[in-house]
Amino acid sequence: MEITELSLRHTNRLVEDLVHARLNTVDYFDYQITNDDVYEKRMNDLKNRTFAREELSDYLLSYHQKHFPENHTVTNNIKRLKQPDSLVIVGGQQAGLLTGPLYTIHKIISILVLSKQQEEKLSVPVIPIFWVAGEDHDFAEINHLLVSQNQVIKKKAIKHTQSEKVPVFYKELDQTECWNWICSIFETYGETDYTNTLMESLKQTLSTSKTYTQFFEKLTYEMFSGYGLVIMNSSDPDLRKMESVFFQQFIRKNEEISEALLAQQEFMRSVGYQPIIETEVTSANLFYHHENNERSLLHRAKDKTYSVEENLTFTEEEMRHFAEQTPERLSNNVVTRPLMQECILPTLAFIAGPGELAYWAELKRVFQVLDFEMPPVVPRLNITLLERSIETDMQDVEIEIEDVFTRGVEQARKEWVSKKEPSQMSPKIEETKKQFEQIHRELRESALSFDKSLEPFLMKNAYFIQAQLDLLESHIDKKIQQKHRVEMDKFSRIGKSLKPNDGFQERTWNIYYYLNKYGPNFLDEIVQLRYSFNNHHKIVKI
Repeated sequence: MEITELSLRHTNRLVEDLVHARLNTVDYFDYQITNDDVYEKRMNDLKNRTFAREELSDYLLSYHQKHFPENHTVTNNIKRLKQPDSLVIVGGQQAGLLTGPLYTIHKIISILVLSKQQEEKLSVPVIPIFWVAGEDHDFAEINHLLVSQNQVIKKKAIKHTQSEKVPVFYKELDQTECWNWICSIFETYGETDYTNTLMESLKQTLSTSKTYTQFFEKLTYEMFSGYGLVIMNSSDPDLRKMESVFFQQFIRKNEEISEALLAQQEFMRSVGYQPIIETEVTSANLFYHHENNERSLLHRAKDKTYSVEENLTFTEEEMRHFAEQTPERLSNNVVTRPLMQECILPTLAFIAGPGELAYWAELKRVFQVLDFEMPPVVPRLNITLLERSIETDMQDVEIEIEDVFTRGVEQARKEWVSKKEPSQMSPKIEETKKQFEQIHRELRESALSFDKSLEPFLMKNAYFIQAQLDLLESHIDKKIQQKHRVEMDKFSRIGKSLKPNDGFQERTWNIYYYLNKYGPNFLDEIVQLRYSFNNHHKIVKI
């Protein structure tokens, strides 16, 4: 395997400005991640903070003993958290089926790589932690995978009818339904020398999992425990006990937190950036969990009472009582989750996807409410896997990897056809369209001068003529593609592999496609490559 790099534009303007040093960073973040000494500075800043390291380590040991088989590397990392100079690199994601799209794997690789790099550089323990967002209840976001079936990209979702307000942490899976779904996924991958072993392993892991979150965590642990990855679940009731004192702080400063968020968002709008966190000034940025495990967003009134959608109302004193005595009745939203992470973990850096990077910029003043400095927010590694067969296809049709991401495969295909078929009909048809439109416009004007009620019919007639010319062009293009079917199939394979649905590969395909094709050592080879956090897109040739 080898890595090449591309400099690609980000669709989010704030992210694009950040990575190209066009952003006035101090308005959005507390650390300039391009500075060579950023991690040393953050390490020194954290020496002025205190953390419940013993409690954190004991909790994580208990959680891993309860849910996962013993792994010395993970256990040792958890114990190292007790050391007063230990730090963590952390990132998180929802619990997707079969780990979800590739970007989850890329985020974990980023956590592992940066942890290793900074431990060597700073000479202190740097622990990789993956924070599973178990509180999220939008199951529709994670209940499916995209697969290639009969030359078409299709969505395969698992059937589940449980309440949409219940966090995924509590969603119990149907063993039979889930296994049938897994079989349907692997059917699209095709059988290889590795298929049976992979599926047996998945079946075993599934049989020990009661919920979707457990299944996700167990698979993640199996893949990365050898690298010492520590798993935290944000919805675990035992973790809530550690969070109790911080929930109380969030309640005391609730109004300040909301005002700080809105002020930062207003500032961003004033300089041309569009915030992505949707919230109201009355939002408490906390959820209340009902006895049936459903959760509802809390809203704060002027008299400092808190209410939920079902018109349940609590006084501030009752809210503090929840936080102190039954913290499992509360959970964080997109605003307070980063704060809670900062309260609990000695975070050297937070690994963020493009969307997260943008919304963390909205939290600068929120962190200030608690007198915290926001940790360095580091863009995760963006990776595209280039298979040898696809690279061969690219060579055959003379398309470069950069062209795939800048011009697009469809444009490259059209240009290839124009070279092979210089007398193609498209320009002639376009000229014919213009001529027909000119002639028809004159006819319309004459007819309308006679009877204006003819206009709907005339416009429909004009549309029909243009549509017939479009049909002719489409038919001719189809004939050309049939003539060059071998090359057209290669363009199709290139697009489907590298730019599926005209988006990044990591947002569509799943790691098990590659494990099924290349074997169990594939992921280790990917993890152990040499990566640089330079905001360039990584092309990994496999």
